[in-house]
Amino acid sequence: MKSVYIRGNASLYGEVTIQGSKNAALPIMAAALLVPGMCVLRNCPRISDVDHMCRILTSVGCRIDRRGRQIGIDAAALTDSRLPEEYVTRMRSSIMLMGPLLGRIGEVTLSHPGGCVIGDRPIDLHVKALSAMGAVCRDDGRQLCAVSRGLRGTAVRLAYPSVGATENVIMAAVLADGATLLENCAQEPEIFWLCDFLSHCGASIEQRGPGRLLICGRRRLHPCVYTIPPDRIVAGTYLCACLAAGGEIFLKGAPAGENDALEKTALRMGAVLRRTGTGLAVKRAGPLRSPGRVETGSFPAFPTDLQSPLLAALTQAEGESGLKETVFNGRFGVVKELNRMGAGIVVKKDTALVPGGRRLTGERVRASELRGGAALVIAGLCAEGDTLVENRSYVDRGYEDICRDLRFLGACVQDG
Repeated sequence: MKSVYIRGNASLYGEVTIQGSKNAALPIMAAALLVPGMCVLRNCPRISDVDHMCRILTSVGCRIDRRGRQIGIDAAALTDSRLPEEYVTRMRSSIMLMGPLLGRIGEVTLSHPGGCVIGDRPIDLHVKALSAMGAVCRDDGRQLCAVSRGLRGTAVRLAYPSVGATENVIMAAVLADGATLLENCAQEPEIFWLCDFLSHCGASIEQRGPGRLLICGRRRLHPCVYTIPPDRIVAGTYLCACLAAGGEIFLKGAPAGENDALEKTALRMGAVLRRTGTGLAVKRAGPLRSPGRVETGSFPAFPTDLQSPLLAALTQAEGESGLKETVFNGRFGVVKELNRMGAGIVVKKDTALVPGGRRLTGERVRASELRGGAALVIAGLCAEGDTLVENRSYVDRGYEDICRDLRFLGACVQDG
């Protein structure tokens, strides 16, 4: 079992380059199914979720040409609509293949998606939206099947601005007959990048105000070469690491305007941030202060993917903090492990109360999901003694090499 070994109680200094975005790469890889030809994606992160997506695409007839961080996807010979259970149950984002497969070949069959255990993530939003566009969906509790003799554009209003459902509707709509007006859709940066990729392939997508997209179906898309943007969540994770451990770091390539909620929180906590043309400088020289209450939500609110890393940093702040989770009801799973290190966090319904000012001690802890695993690594950085974070495979789903990156920042971190 892979793990991360951390020798704690040391500040961070140095520079690290932010990898390509997981949350942008995966839907863009799925969208390549809509293109009968070779799309080339540059700066793809070398993470296990991208590996799994490559295997899924290969299983349905795509030809994959992978060279380091560049991936060529040729979907000209797309033949199969059945997604292999082995990979689907490992990766929640496989649900996003419904839209492109329905749009391209009119059918899809997949097991209920898996991935990290962070709470209820119902797929009914996907099913309702795709059904409104003409898909016939059947769910027997084990498998989800959908077929269509031709998707049609229509008005779709999501009951909740789900990122995954938004992506599925966009991908289903670009080849549908007629126009689709998508309302109350997610506004996360990854939605923009997906639309930008599809536009480079010839799709017609127009923003009609906040949370509103007009998608006019095309008969055919064409291949393109596209560069995956830097990962805002990885950048935010390392910002939280600097808040927790102290020091001064530079996040090369950290995207501007995509982490405003975190950056405003960091400023309230006493950090000094300086944006340059190439990235973000982060400094924490003095005591860390409580930001008061922080609440997660859909973009531009504080991102749920950075809730756990911030939780680790809040343990070091002076004064009590409150962190309310409104997106995933199981996202406080990491609290038990943080408390084993001395965090003293109390969870009341949807809010974690963090007393702050705690001296954490190194422990043998276990990751149970992606962002919680990263939070345990951050806790290890500011703990007294040594920490071993087991189940590193969860962390590898979203971080190319968290040990390598933290070593660039001067941390004593090793592969275990």
